[in-house]
Amino acid sequence: RPAAPQISSCRTQGQIAVTYSEGPSDATAKIVRHLNNFNAKGNFFVNASWLYTQQYAMVIQNIYNSGHFIGMTYRVRDDDSSLWSHAQIRDDIIKNAQTVESLIGVSPKYVRLHYTPERDVKTEAILADMGYVLVGYNLDSQDYSRKDSVGPNSIDDVYRSAFVRQRDTYDAMGSFISVQYDIPETGALNAVPFMVNAINDEGYDMVRMDGCLNDPQPYKKSATSLETVSDKFSFEQPEYHSGQQPVPEDML
Repeated sequence: RPAAPQISSCRTQGQIAVTYSEGPSDATAKIVRHLNNFNAKGNFFVNASWLYTQQYAMVIQNIYNSGHFIGMTYRVRDDDSSLWSHAQIRDDIIKNAQTVESLIGVSPKYVRLHYTPERDVKTEAILADMGYVLVGYNLDSQDYSRKDSVGPNSIDDVYRSAFVRQRDTYDAMGSFISVQYDIPETGALNAVPFMVNAINDEGYDMVRMDGCLNDPQPYKKSATSLETVSDKFSFEQPEYHSGQQPVPEDML
């Protein structure tokens, strides 16, 4: 069967969903503090493997209760789906999603697969059949190699260059889903204020994944259910928030 579709951009021009994958880690709470200071919402695709640690379990609850969006990073055991049956992979996905659900009260619906050199169409198909939405990206922050705050080796430069390229090519704003990795060895943490200003300077709005896709029910009722649900922070709910505030010079 063909590969399951992956979401890689927002529905509305001028929007950007800033996503973080593979956390939570020691960097995550600090990233969230930055985002909260700038009245911006992020999207955290959490790896359930880390959530058995009380410290990180509390981090994900704080992320969720601050109105940020929770998705799930899923990693097939041994990074090789050919070693496992459909039923084994399905059970493992459910176990991971239930770990997240036990902490925030709803199950993730949006999933990003852990990077593998070849697309894992088998696992993608299983996730799609289970009602999960696969999320890719069209803006790679390159935070794994870019560690400077500004200049040619910075995440700030990646964002600004992408926006300029979009404008020069299409004479219009684009829509983006960007990817960062909220783990200490990347440049993601230090980049937050510079990234927010790059987005703000170009007139883009930071959005949650549900706002990016106009999805009023962005979670699953439970890990095993196909039924989708909203919460008070969801798109079209009173506490839904998008946009950001510019970062003052003295905070850069």
